[in-house]
Amino acid sequence: MRVMEQNIHESLPVIFSNLQKASEKQQNYDSAEHFGKLSEKYYQDAVSGDLRTIKDMIVTDISSMADIQSLAGENGDRGILRALRWGGKVAAIQKSLIDRYLSKGEALTEGKEIFLCEACGFIFLGNAVPGLCPVCKAPSSRFTKVGK
Repeated sequence: MRVMEQNIHESLPVIFSNLQKASEKQQNYDSAEHFGKLSEKYYQDAVSGDLRTIKDMIVTDISSMADIQSLAGENGDRGILRALRWGGKVAAIQKSLIDRYLSKGEALTEGKEIFLCEACGFIFLGNAVPGLCPVCKAPSSRFTKVGK
């Protein structure tokens, strides 16, 4: 039970971030601002900003997906299975990016833009946004330029 509580606490930044985006789309800007602040608060509580800590959290998420996938399979929940498949791919890509950044540093992103798929969290490094997300097949309009 303690592990589940920890996983929920670590998931809160993502949940609040998604609620922020939904509120913005509904033009409910007060709620969007509130959810944004909650997302930042829980993110800062969960992560110290150290890439190695973030990588450890990703590895923990990847390992916990097997238990959830087994449960979803037993219940025949195709939606959860699809979300886990996407989440697993994105988590593996994020771990790979962190590993590459830890070994190459700023040279990894030199001359490239960073784009984030808002649908699944896929991170893309390149000169232009991809036409479709390779993970969830969302169109290029679902990508947001990050940083720089």
